[in-house]
Amino acid sequence: MAKNFVQRGENLTVLAAAIVASGDLVVMGSLFGVALHDAAASEELTLKTGGVWELPKTSADTPTVGADAYWDDAAGEITTVSTDNTKVGVFVEAAGNGDTTCRVRLNDAF
Repeated sequence: MAKNFVQRGENLTVLAAAIVASGDLVVMGSLFGVALHDAAASEELTLKTGGVWELPKTSADTPTVGADAYWDDAAGEITTVSTDNTKVGVFVEAAGNGDTTCRVRLNDAF
């Protein structure tokens, strides 16, 4: 193996910018992942950068399988709307109007 390899990057340790609960989607610029544990602001936080997760969804959205999934930081929800939001992956199940959660495969390769 090359001597400059650091890690696979599936789990990354960062400093939490704010209070985070286990299971929260955390977006830091273009880096995003699901918190694997609770953390206070400025504490170390481990993020899982890939995989399929059940996350909060904008209730009025009706995504189809394979549709792009974006994080709306202001609302704290996954949405189909790209404007002013961060692309984080794709929907792996269709979701209906009124559904408040969805299943998204985070794209750890952006």
